[in-house]
Amino acid sequence: MKEKIITISSVPLYKIDSVYVAIISTDTLHVTDIGNTIESFRKMFPGVMIQGINPKFIFGIDHIFEVIQIVLESNNRKINIAKRLEMEVLLRLICSNQVDKAIDIGGIKNNCSGCFILLSENSLMTDSIKYLRKVFVIQNLSLLNATTDKIAYICNKMGFRRSNYSKTEFLKILTEKAVLVSQ
Repeated sequence: MKEKIITISSVPLYKIDSVYVAIISTDTLHVTDIGNTIESFRKMFPGVMIQGINPKFIFGIDHIFEVIQIVLESNNRKINIAKRLEMEVLLRLICSNQVDKAIDIGGIKNNCSGCFILLSENSLMTDSIKYLRKVFVIQNLSLLNATTDKIAYICNKMGFRRSNYSKTEFLKILTEKAVLVSQ
């Protein structure tokens, strides 16, 4: 289960098993090249994994934590669908086993909203969080809220037959689908 450790620059730092997690969500990404920005981040902070995701496909923060738990358990059992844990997070959030499809559907794009999930096996994420807060000034976690409109949007994009689920039921469905994603 998740445990909140501290807050750094208005960003809560959580711990799930032995992994530290931070979530930064912003209204609009204003960078020249999002791919280069993420690669630069990875070079600056090699001990911190980062994954950018379109917040329209995140059904609340609990959705992220459920998927991270699945990813960590899959990694422990060595039944990953991707080589990198951060890519595994994206694949399972989007319920796809195809990297190109997951990036196309749920990847972040410039001049759109974005959510960054940071993962690290050590708690020294302060500098990486502060860096991202400088690049993407406004933290807006309300973009991740689990709403009935988001249920309809995700159902439409993922081809679900119906969209009249309760929020609790829908989170369970997304979690189950994330577990079932395989090679």
